[in-house]
Amino acid sequence: MADEQQADVNADTDALIASINENITTSLRPTLEEQMKPLIEGNYLGRFTGTMRAAMYRIFNIPRKELESLNIEQMVTKCKQMVDAQIAQTESERQQAAETAINGYEAQLQQIKDNYEQMLSAERNKQTQRDITARCMSLLEKLPRKGGDIAEQAEMLRYKMQSAYDIRYSEADKRLEFYKEDKPVFTDNNQPLSDESFARMWAEKAGILVNDTRHISPADVKAGHSSGYGSGVIIAQPAPDNAMEAIVAWAEQ
Repeated sequence: MADEQQADVNADTDALIASINENITTSLRPTLEEQMKPLIEGNYLGRFTGTMRAAMYRIFNIPRKELESLNIEQMVTKCKQMVDAQIAQTESERQQAAETAINGYEAQLQQIKDNYEQMLSAERNKQTQRDITARCMSLLEKLPRKGGDIAEQAEMLRYKMQSAYDIRYSEADKRLEFYKEDKPVFTDNNQPLSDESFARMWAEKAGILVNDTRHISPADVKAGHSSGYGSGVIIAQPAPDNAMEAIVAWAEQ
C-alpha cells in the first residue's frame, strides 16, 4: 500500500515538472532566444569577418586598416574588383607578350628580307659591271688599237664612262645607255650618245688608236670588226709615245 502511494507521488511530481518545462518553453524561450540572438550573431559575424579580412590581407595584400572599415558586403565587392583586375592584368600581359613575340618575329623576317635584298642587289650590280666591261671590251675590239692589254683597257673605259655618266646596260640590244640625273644624254646634233661614239672618243684621247690602217691586211681583221679598219686612214689627235700612261692620265681627269 505504501509503495503504491509513493508511486503516485512520483507520477504527480513528473507531471508537475513537465508542466513547468512546457510553460517555460512556451513563455520564456522565445524571449531568451530574442535576447541572445544579437550576441550569437555578433560572435558569428565577428569570427567570419575576421577570417575574411585575414584571407583578403594574405591573398590581395590589402592594408588591414582599409579592411577594418569594410563590412561583409563591401569586402565581397572588394574581392570581386581585385579578382577582375588580376584577370584583366593577366590577359593584358598575355596580349603584350604575344605582341612582343610577333614584333620580334617580324623584325627577324624584315632583317632576313633586307639581307637578301642587299645580297641580290650586290649580285645584280656585279653582273651589271661584268656586262658593262664585256661591252667595253667588245667596243675596243672593233677599233684599230695599237695594242696593249684589252681587258685592262676595257676596265679603264668602263671607269671613265661611269665617272662621267650613269651607265645602264640594255639587255634588249646589248648596248650601254648614258644618263645624267635620270635623263638620257644627247650629243650636239640632239641624238642619244652611243657607246660606240664614247669608246672611239676615249680611245682617241687615250692615244691607243692606229692612225693609218692601210698596212693592216683585211685577213688580219676579226669577223665583224672591219668597220673600224675600212677607211684606211684615221684622223686622230697626236698620240703620246706611252699610250697606257695616256689612258690612265685621261681616266683620272
